[in-house]
Amino acid sequence: MNWNTKALKRAAQATLLGSSLVLGLAQTASAQDPYRYDRYNRDSVKRHQKEEKRDLKRHQRLERDEFGNSAELRRHQKEEQRELKRHQKREKRSFDRRDRWWRP
Repeated sequence: MNWNTKALKRAAQATLLGSSLVLGLAQTASAQDPYRYDRYNRDSVKRHQKEEKRDLKRHQRLERDEFGNSAELRRHQKEEQRELKRHQKREKRSFDRRDRWWRP
């Protein structure tokens, strides 16, 4: 068989270009998909709660740096921690209730 080398080169280049384009688009689409790792949003509440807790700790550290470590400030910060804990408990409970009906 006598193959035309120019035609073979063009076909190989088109295949390579097409496959790289498809692969690149697939990676871009999956990178922008917010539900890729958590399709049913099960871990997002946990992640959100960790971020809230981290933000509260940062806020309280700044308060201690600015106002010292008085007994009144400690009481205030304990109350903030209790508030956050209650808030997160209610948030998780409402999510669990909703999640019961969403499971596949």
